[in-house]
Amino acid sequence: MLDYRTKLELLVLGVRAPVAPLRRGGGGPVGGVGFAVKDSIVSAPAVQSFAKASPYAILEKEGSFWLYKGEEKIGKVKLPKARYYEHKIKGISAGRYVALDGVNALVTAVTRRCIHVDSGKKCVFCVIEENVPETQILEKAPEDIAEAVKVAYEEDRSRHLTLTTGTPNPVDKGALRYSEVARKIRAEIDIPMHAQLEPVSREYLELLYSSGIDTLGIHVETFDERIRKAVVPGKPEIEAYLESWENAVDIFGEWNVSSWILVGLGESVESVVSGFRAMAERGVYPYIAPYRPPPNATEKTDLTHVLKVYEALAELRGEYDIRLKFRAGCPRCTGCSAILELLG
Repeated sequence: MLDYRTKLELLVLGVRAPVAPLRRGGGGPVGGVGFAVKDSIVSAPAVQSFAKASPYAILEKEGSFWLYKGEEKIGKVKLPKARYYEHKIKGISAGRYVALDGVNALVTAVTRRCIHVDSGKKCVFCVIEENVPETQILEKAPEDIAEAVKVAYEEDRSRHLTLTTGTPNPVDKGALRYSEVARKIRAEIDIPMHAQLEPVSREYLELLYSSGIDTLGIHVETFDERIRKAVVPGKPEIEAYLESWENAVDIFGEWNVSSWILVGLGESVESVVSGFRAMAERGVYPYIAPYRPPPNATEKTDLTHVLKVYEALAELRGEYDIRLKFRAGCPRCTGCSAILELLG
């Protein structure tokens, strides 16, 4: 594997690459190029302005791609292929229904609508409604998603699927739509599936499990109460996450539930460490990831702060085993975080 410092530098500074991102919009970080190097998967910002000055570059030499830091050769690079993008669904590329992220992670936003955008309480890092409908599909029919997933999975059966969504309503928060989509996909193909949503009542978690969802992401984003209202103004209090995590772990099993903590939004080091412990002690996979500014942003994440956070987390080595197999979703992809390289 890469050492965690190298991976963090890639995640924060970006990479100069000869290819364009395969995933260009939706929930979560966008504008990144996915690749594998030294048994690590990396999804590094590539179209952001700061990436143009990155010391890291992917260069083609003698018929192969290699990752360099300046003149230093880091390792041979594997770039993912997505031939299924050529498949058309209603005249539209299957890649616009289900994108390829990282190396083998399929991702789709079942709907781009979000009540937090409508209410003026959008999460500061979110771009889910940007470029809609010019280049993205606002609402995707379950049968169209299922068709795209099928052709993508038949191309490469190492792939797994993540379902994302804006928060369409304050009650089921997307669980009903996920259930419909998951059942359509299960009727076509047996692919590991992950879904991401806000805290919901236990009945909706049980519905997701019975629909064929394998793993769940309930993303708290930050544990720092000083910045929480500014970062995720429309989302619930932390107590709602703790309750939903416990219910989800009871239903899906330990280490089959995950949560992101973003680093680089003004949080304290201590809040990340305490958040990591709060999750790990409940059997929730702590996915600690540097904040990636969207492609059109002018700011960049502070690498020094990110390194300080990871150095503090290094003190937890040996306390928690996060090498367990996560069937689908971000902890299986690992592209946006260096937590596996740090603790695995």
